[in-house]
Amino acid sequence: MKVLISCMAAMAETSGPSSRSRALTKELIDSGFEAATCMAEDVNYKALEEIHNFFLDVPMPMGMPAPVSTHMFPFAQKIGVTSKKTVASFDQVLKLTGNLEYGYLRKSVDSVRSAIAQYKPDILYSEFNLSAIIASKLENIPVFTTVSYPASHAYAKDPKLAKGLNRLLAEYGIPEVESALKVFGWADRRFCPSIRELEPIDDKDVRFLGTFKKVETKDIRRDKILVYMGNGTVSAKATLKAVSGAFSGSGYEVYLASSYLAEGTEGNIHIALRWDFDELLDASVLFINHGGQNSIADGLLHGVPQIVVPGKVFERQYNAQSILTNGAGVTISHKLFNADTLKIASDKVIGSEDMAANAKVLGAKLMSQGGVKVIINAMENFAQEEGLNT
Repeated sequence: MKVLISCMAAMAETSGPSSRSRALTKELIDSGFEAATCMAEDVNYKALEEIHNFFLDVPMPMGMPAPVSTHMFPFAQKIGVTSKKTVASFDQVLKLTGNLEYGYLRKSVDSVRSAIAQYKPDILYSEFNLSAIIASKLENIPVFTTVSYPASHAYAKDPKLAKGLNRLLAEYGIPEVESALKVFGWADRRFCPSIRELEPIDDKDVRFLGTFKKVETKDIRRDKILVYMGNGTVSAKATLKAVSGAFSGSGYEVYLASSYLAEGTEGNIHIALRWDFDELLDASVLFINHGGQNSIADGLLHGVPQIVVPGKVFERQYNAQSILTNGAGVTISHKLFNADTLKIASDKVIGSEDMAANAKVLGAKLMSQGGVKVIINAMENFAQEEGLNT
């Protein structure tokens, strides 16, 4: 059976959809499927060896002209302009990244349809890619998709942002939607990369798989602190200032991952573009992060309690509250994020045996749900039910 995987594209750093797409592709190949990708070669793209990648357009933030976006957006990120924006729903994310602009939707739907025509997949898998779902509907190809509670229409929506999308749907003879997030409900099968304790989706048709990742943890001495604030509300410069003030000269080796800071080491503070999170988290007593879904899951998978600084982004705020509710860490408002509050919060988390134990329990549940195999099994069952080639 042939599967085409397509993920949401963006000029911003947002590794979740692309990393999950790579994990699914690898698992499909290992399970005897044929697989190809339709992924934009954006900042999050990493080529998969011996896997063909069909062209997908890169959206321009807010639909700005490409020359302006290409030069101005990275600069705006670096100086912290983009971090000041409040994001209240996932359709606002789609709008900000350019994924809801009529022109982009038209081009990207055509690109996915072209990939379908060339590859002739039996199933298309969408990682938060609206264009892929629309293309599958037009080409009458079964589509599976990833969903998330805070990214759902039921949780938060902004209907006025669906104007360009509804214009496109009207041209295709498809009824308009109340909000762009309704499109995810068109999928034949939907999967949540989490557990009910973290994302209480009240929909019997959504299947929880825990995590896309395969993680093998090590029981080693924990004397490190990992920091990753991604493309969050708190700037890299402010993060470094707070982290240095809170932990310089402490008994912990601190590892900060950022693409906006110069790499190097000063005392016990280490900075790099990226670190091996799986290796470092096994040795960490604390994970300080911006509340992205992948970060939250990574910390829990390794049984590490967290300090979450979600800033002005709705999904991260939800994830931070979920960590707090489940007793696996604490949150700090971006308005109060400084060396003093960070030191107080870290002492509280590191000194709590309950938080560490709760993080470990949640991580075990994430790993027990079946992972990508849940999707693989669903594809095999769907193929048998629909009489597809296997």
